[in-house]
Amino acid sequence: MAAPDVELVRDALRTVLFPNFRRDVMTLGMVQDVRVEDGAVHVHLRPGTDKEDVRAALRSRVEEAVGRLRGVASVSVDFARAAEGRGKDPFAERAMLPGVRHVIAVASAKGGVGKSTVAANLAAALAAGGAATGLLDADVYGPSVPIMFGTSARPHVGPDRKIEPVLRHGVRLVSMGFFLDEQSPVIWRGPIVMGIVRQFLRDVHWGALDHLVVDLPPGTGDAVLTLAQQVPLSGAVVVTTPQDVALLDVGRGIAMFAQLSTPVIGVVENMSGYACATCGSIDPVFGEGGGAVLAERFGVPLLARIPLVDAVRAQGDAGVPVVVAAPHLPVSALYRELARRVAADAERMAEPKATA
Repeated sequence: MAAPDVELVRDALRTVLFPNFRRDVMTLGMVQDVRVEDGAVHVHLRPGTDKEDVRAALRSRVEEAVGRLRGVASVSVDFARAAEGRGKDPFAERAMLPGVRHVIAVASAKGGVGKSTVAANLAAALAAGGAATGLLDADVYGPSVPIMFGTSARPHVGPDRKIEPVLRHGVRLVSMGFFLDEQSPVIWRGPIVMGIVRQFLRDVHWGALDHLVVDLPPGTGDAVLTLAQQVPLSGAVVVTTPQDVALLDVGRGIAMFAQLSTPVIGVVENMSGYACATCGSIDPVFGEGGGAVLAERFGVPLLARIPLVDAVRAQGDAGVPVVVAAPHLPVSALYRELARRVAADAERMAEPKATA
């Protein structure tokens, strides 16, 4: 019986989903090499993690998928180390935050999509629903949490030398904006940004939290990498707008989370249309369906479509998230449903965690 060719093996690998993720190893660029010799198939993967449970699951799934092909006598799988050529495992320091059940990243690979507005209202909706919630503003270059939550308070340091978060609208807040004035430009290189993110995670007395929402800066740079290396993430929410130019960048962001062994909870399409304040109709000024196309392409849910509503902007400027200031509005109901879905999926998708 003839052995399968390499392309048939690659097709089989397209059915192998990365653990806790809804995309396959081929789409995520993890397959480095495939060789077939007299029925013996060898697959070389770069999964982006050295975690044994993830590698064992991948090995089993690859062996099962490829082993079903006609003419396959054996399947061997080997892995590139996550830190191959770069020293130690970059995830070696990753550990749970004491008392924090779920860390949820809110990200966008492109700026200007309203990510911080989504993060603020998601956190406020989680808190309004009874969950103990924190919001870490990791966008150190453009911190907006102090404005969106209407406070200029300065966090104080407790007796244990831990930073105490600012409490506002039921959400525990930490942001670089609390430590800067309006005239302070942020001109920091990557290592400083990484140090600040680590400090906001480890040197803050977050207390017992159901959810810590992290508002990440746009892109795939130092802040998001540091976050993933420091704490196990229960999942990521990726924010986009309907335009094709935003979708291209966000696709890269989703692939990045797979490389970081972080499940993507889903996509939020923000600014999905302009909601008329008088008639209630929604005009798709930025196009239609982009978020749904992105979600389908990457095999993740479309969590919400949030229209442009003036009240969202006005309440953000006034320092009270719209879900708190105007819970009766339809857009607030959308944010509450988003919070419900994110909380449920974070619970379901979170990896087993050792006691901190």
